[in-house]
Amino acid sequence: MSDGKDGARTGAGEAAGPGRPLTRAARLGGAARAPWLRYAATAIVCLYLGGLWATNATSVPLGGLAGAIFPRLGGFDDTSLQVEWQDIQHDYVLRGVPSSLAQQSSEEALVQALDQRYGDRFTTLFTSSQYQQFDRYLNQQRSGSVGLSLEERCAGAVLCAAGQSPSVLAVEQVLYGQPAWDAGLRNGDILISVGGVRVASLGTLSQQLQRLPGRIDGAAGTTVRLGVVRGGRPLDFTLTRRNLTLPTVYSRMFGSVLDLQVVSFGTDTARQSVAQLRSGLARGASAVVLDLRGNGGGYVSAAVTLASQFLTRHGREQDVVVRRGRLDTQGTPSSAQSVIRDPIQPGGVAPSVPVVVLVNGGTASAAEIVTAALRDYHRAQVVGTRTYGKGSVQVTYTLPNGDALHLTVERWYGPDGESIDGTGITPTDPVSLPTPDDLFTLQAESASPARDPQLQAALTIARGEAG
Repeated sequence: MSDGKDGARTGAGEAAGPGRPLTRAARLGGAARAPWLRYAATAIVCLYLGGLWATNATSVPLGGLAGAIFPRLGGFDDTSLQVEWQDIQHDYVLRGVPSSLAQQSSEEALVQALDQRYGDRFTTLFTSSQYQQFDRYLNQQRSGSVGLSLEERCAGAVLCAAGQSPSVLAVEQVLYGQPAWDAGLRNGDILISVGGVRVASLGTLSQQLQRLPGRIDGAAGTTVRLGVVRGGRPLDFTLTRRNLTLPTVYSRMFGSVLDLQVVSFGTDTARQSVAQLRSGLARGASAVVLDLRGNGGGYVSAAVTLASQFLTRHGREQDVVVRRGRLDTQGTPSSAQSVIRDPIQPGGVAPSVPVVVLVNGGTASAAEIVTAALRDYHRAQVVGTRTYGKGSVQVTYTLPNGDALHLTVERWYGPDGESIDGTGITPTDPVSLPTPDDLFTLQAESASPARDPQLQAALTIARGEAG
């Protein structure tokens, strides 16, 4: 999550244009993959995301996933290093960072030093273009995309069992109504060539995942030819790349229950969520299933608005979330020199409608803020598996060399005062998903709703709550 800075810290806002800093909007970064992926691939590349690393960049050290996919080039920049250190001294979540940490050889080394000393997995360093990509991904904007994701799988495009090593790249998801779907690609297709180049010639599976986005994505309006194997039969497809702006909110009625799926918290998510809630209620919805599975986070303001649709400010119910910054080096909440309260907003459209929240290991950050608020105020039962556990806030600053420092400046706490950082939220009704292929989603080709036990459990509870 990013909460841009312009002098003294101000509360959550929306993304701003370039400058120093890049943004002042409170944003929570992405989640790690759901725990079930231990049964599947060890790496995924989502071409409709332009590289899944962007939404996940704040869930691993930069030197790991992001650094591997986008190796940083260029030399030492002493001015940028000094400015980076000043930002850390003034705004880092922990005050009193020893000056010895400033004796690093590069901006990257200073970021890594914070991680090593304080276990800060989420402070990262982007180039300017990488940050712009990150922001576009958060808002579901894809440039020159085809609308599919690829995943490492075992022979026959099946999920690998424990101890098996993947051997092929298969289509994991195809977004409805986008170029790959329109051309006829479907889940389970095994990718064998791109533009006439054999995928196997691009190196190991890991190397293939790194190199394929640059070959499949391209300028909008141009075409790319993909060769796949489906059921043992080779097929060729020609796709026309497009600039995509995808919804962050999807909904469907299951009888009198509205299934509201929020895939990220972008700048337009609050408006989309309220509009689809109003529409569902107008169609007779008597309960809501709020599906936040795989939602890696986004803007705090969007999360506060969504949670507020189900809450009423009164008595002890006051704040959706509390953010604390400039803690002592032990991270003691009471030591915070900066405390920002994000209150429940008035005028919620569903303050008494029964709610069930669906979560999994990919539910993180802003999505966890919503989940914690609805749980702590006893407004929703939580179904699924334990969430990721990201309880920190990042601000993005530009450096003199054009890089962007994504710096942890706050930790957030739910209404009950709990930090879920590193522990996540345990559902009130634990329900596991047999495999990722059993998950139902409204944005892409997926399993039928009947195959998704988490969704079915949530629907059953919602119907019972609605009477």
